[in-house]
Amino acid sequence: MKKILLSFIVAAFITTSLAAQKIIPIEYNGKKYEVLDMTANGKVKWGGYEEIPLDAAKSESNGAANTVAIVTAVGNNSGFEGKPYAAKLCSDATNGGKDDWYLPSKDESDAIYAFKDKFNVEERGTIWTSTEVSGTTVVSKYWYTGAYYSVQKVDEYHYVCIRKAD
Repeated sequence: MKKILLSFIVAAFITTSLAAQKIIPIEYNGKKYEVLDMTANGKVKWGGYEEIPLDAAKSESNGAANTVAIVTAVGNNSGFEGKPYAAKLCSDATNGGKDDWYLPSKDESDAIYAFKDKFNVEERGTIWTSTEVSGTTVVSKYWYTGAYYSVQKVDEYHYVCIRKAD
């Protein structure tokens, strides 16, 4: 009986975890994306206070390039005890059999926001973008109004991952 109950609990947990990270197809301004809803994973930091060299993560439209630059610079986040961070979590994601997930740029966050009712972000919540402002700040997307804010990289917010759909 205990094995059956334990099996049921494990199956329910796996099903809930998989459902919590759903892939949502969206189309915005003629571009097709898939968005991996990671909001059920809770809030994480953007990364440490490493300034990304050569302004390599300051693109407002290319989140894929920003993400590569962030992960290259921040690495295992040793400055913050190796804690997981948004760009790395997206870069490492393999949901849906895809391995090209990345943290959305400022402009790509507009596409996500256009479908904000599909994501489990609290009304006055915030999501990360991959667009760096300075060595200590980045652009975030405020869920209530859709406004952008410069926030500290070590704050904790929700995140979603995105990829260009075929």
